[in-house]
Amino acid sequence: MIVTVIASFFIALLSGLGVGGGGLFVVFLNLFTDTPQLAAQGMNLLFFLFSSGSAVCVHISKRQILGTAVLTMILFGIAGAVVGSLLSNVVGQALLRKAFGVMLIVSGMLSLRKKR
Repeated sequence: MIVTVIASFFIALLSGLGVGGGGLFVVFLNLFTDTPQLAAQGMNLLFFLFSSGSAVCVHISKRQILGTAVLTMILFGIAGAVVGSLLSNVVGQALLRKAFGVMLIVSGMLSLRKKR
């Protein structure tokens, strides 16, 4: 339990630095705690709420948030969550894990390419 708390703290710290801590959290849960993929992704959503709260407060105080953009993202986020939830009941866990791994690799490669 204490290892998970410490790992979560450091992953949240990396997330605050822009490393993409949510993906790290899912990988940690899968590899070191044997948490099923769907449960790990659900925990990741809860983790994201807490780890991003301070960033939202800073951006609101600096007036860097566009209301129309937020509303658009909320609507598409809700639609994506509903579709993803329905698909997760149809797609097997093994395929879901592989797809998530591929998404992390592609995302990492794009991030590295963008920084050059």
